[in-house]
Amino acid sequence: MTKFLPFHTLRGRLTLLACVATLPAFLFVAYVAFDERQASLGRAEAESLHAADLASREHALQVLGAHRLLERLGSLAAPGQEDLGDLPRLLPVILRGFPQVANLGVLRPDGTLLFSAVAPPREVNLARIPAIRRALAAPGVAVGTYLLGPIVERPILIMANALRDAQAHPSLVLFAALDLAWLDRLAKQAGLPPEGALLIVDRNGTILASSLEHASAGAANQTLQGFRELTLNPNTLTRCVTPDGIARLAVATPLKGIDDVWVVAGPPEASVHASANRIFYRDFAVLALFAVFAILSSLLATDLSVLRDLRLLAGATRRFGKGELKVRAPVPRPHGEIRDLTTAFNAMADKLELRDRQAVQSQERLRELSHRLRTAREEEAARIAQEMHDQLGQELSVLRLELDGLRRKIANASAPTQPEQVDAAIEELGERIDAALRSVRRIASELRPGVLDRLGLAAGLEWLLNEFERRSGIHTTLQTDGVGAKVDVELSTALFRITQEALANVARHSGATCVATSLTGTEHELLLRVKDNGRGFDASTESHTPSMGLLGMHERARRLGGAAHIVSVPGQGTELHVTIPRNAPLARKASP
Repeated sequence: MTKFLPFHTLRGRLTLLACVATLPAFLFVAYVAFDERQASLGRAEAESLHAADLASREHALQVLGAHRLLERLGSLAAPGQEDLGDLPRLLPVILRGFPQVANLGVLRPDGTLLFSAVAPPREVNLARIPAIRRALAAPGVAVGTYLLGPIVERPILIMANALRDAQAHPSLVLFAALDLAWLDRLAKQAGLPPEGALLIVDRNGTILASSLEHASAGAANQTLQGFRELTLNPNTLTRCVTPDGIARLAVATPLKGIDDVWVVAGPPEASVHASANRIFYRDFAVLALFAVFAILSSLLATDLSVLRDLRLLAGATRRFGKGELKVRAPVPRPHGEIRDLTTAFNAMADKLELRDRQAVQSQERLRELSHRLRTAREEEAARIAQEMHDQLGQELSVLRLELDGLRRKIANASAPTQPEQVDAAIEELGERIDAALRSVRRIASELRPGVLDRLGLAAGLEWLLNEFERRSGIHTTLQTDGVGAKVDVELSTALFRITQEALANVARHSGATCVATSLTGTEHELLLRVKDNGRGFDASTESHTPSMGLLGMHERARRLGGAAHIVSVPGQGTELHVTIPRNAPLARKASP
């Protein structure tokens, strides 16, 4: 099943390689996106800190302005009297000129409202307001905390200044309520995004004021989720959730001039990462398109330049494997590994085709040799039968007639035979019997020389050379060295027959006058050399189409693990070298 996996093909591996090649680019895009996110966080933190710092300083200025206003109003009132003088006329005018002030008014020391620039919706008593209590307790302007104003009914910061009589007893209390509407204006001036938030939060996480539009309508006294983490990491971007349900990355800075009150500023978390995400998605999309284009281009180029040549080579290989030995793969034009592989395949195919032709030729030669051996065997059998019929048969027939004549002479009593005649007849019969015996011995020697079995290989070769010299008139010599008396029968027969065939070739083809034969033995092999001084031949041409005699010599030597070589030069004679290991017959018999 694994061979069907996509990456087990060359196309799949090239695709994987292209993907791996584009992986560093994807990692670089991811790194750039991470770096851009960090830069966005840094910018958001700097902008939020700037807005919070502006809010804190603006608040300090608002408190300072209200402080001076109350001091100035205190100098206009008549101390120690409840006569308000020009205050009821001045306070509404002053309120219209100070938009950061939500209300101005005058109280009795018991908190009863004497005058308010903003008409109260109902009867109120401000005795429990912290700023009023502080003003009554100590001289000077007292600053309270943010609370929901009982008159204006929205978050305000009340500041109070107690007017005292000659005995330093409070007679009237002037108060000013600072409005938080300036937060929205300040948020826009600070450069926060439209969805950014600027909040004033007390120590319990309760939102006292907010620049959010819906918060100004009713978000006061709601809790900011994550405020504790903000205060634990001041001036650091920290995640929180505003009452509108939006997660934000904000910073918290203590509000100047007010204890336990914090300014919280920050944009939505999604907007902080939006720019970085856009850059990341854009780069990722461009890189993905580039990777797809690179993969498709590489596959197309590979298909045109590599896979097509490989498919042609694979097709040629399959056809060659099916027996079409003439098939060759087309060689690609560009130089490279595919061209080298194709060239190597074609060279291998040429050699295999040559070997196949040589094998076919060898089989044809072997069939011819086998046919010749069968023909030679039949011819030899016919010759032996003819010789036995012509010579031995005739001798025996004459011998039979002579015996019958001798028997008749002895049996004929009317004509008694002389003893001399009987002896002559017997002598003639003996000569004919000797002639018949010589014919039998000659035929048997031609079939297998008895001297080869009785006296060994060296004596058998000497007898063979003597008989050859006697029949052909060609002078022969024999040298033996290290042969030994005992040579394996099959090895002796092979060397004897090879020498016999070589002498026959010399007599038929060489026109030589002398043949030198040597047989050298070592511990491991026997070396036979047969050299004549005849006309010779071109061995390079003859080796391609050897005669049956040469092929027979080669086969006899190869059968025993040896080798036969012909060295010949035209006009310089021919030399036969045969080398056969001594243990070749044992090894051949032991082999399965």
